[in-house]
Amino acid sequence: MRYDPHRHIWAALSVAEVRSLFTGGPARWWLSGGWAIDHWLGRPSRAHGDIDVSTLRPALSGLLDDLPAQLRPYAAISGHLLPLAGQLGDHRLHNIWVHDPDRDRFVLQINLEDGDGAGWRYRRDPRITLPWGSAVTPIDSVPTGAPVTQLLWKSRDPRPRDEHDLDIAHGLLSPEQRRWLGEAVRRAHPRSPWADDPRLAPH
Repeated sequence: MRYDPHRHIWAALSVAEVRSLFTGGPARWWLSGGWAIDHWLGRPSRAHGDIDVSTLRPALSGLLDDLPAQLRPYAAISGHLLPLAGQLGDHRLHNIWVHDPDRDRFVLQINLEDGDGAGWRYRRDPRITLPWGSAVTPIDSVPTGAPVTQLLWKSRDPRPRDEHDLDIAHGLLSPEQRRWLGEAVRRAHPRSPWADDPRLAPH
């Protein structure tokens, strides 16, 4: 089915609900997107229409096993929402929307990212890597994507909410992290408006 924003409505889980779903499971996962930045901040800084977690493709089946039985995963590919089971081999599969049919609402997005036992790797440019200890940090028992990785994802074509997230998050970064992020943006997305943004200057 083609995605229709008037029909496919979100009622996102909370961070606490996500933690209760996945804590203790075997799959590697972490809170990502705008909620990850706000979780680092320690408070919501803006409204969020959805909530994201990320995992590695080999860990997806374990993460899905932790979902309550009534929730239904859909592959979000090229503007369509398709039953996930038939799309697992599609190389374009990077986003999964989880639907609660009891409420007829989408409640969670799962992002497929790249990495291995040593660390995280940026799917859009595999030259860019971070050790897991720098890419994901537990905050209040929730593994949380680092601001640098979340901002790198947002840097390719930043929307107003992404500009807000950079405004909020750049103050959380050390000079070394700002330097890393600035170099990563310039390498992966040299045409990004953030490529020479003073907020990413190491000062």
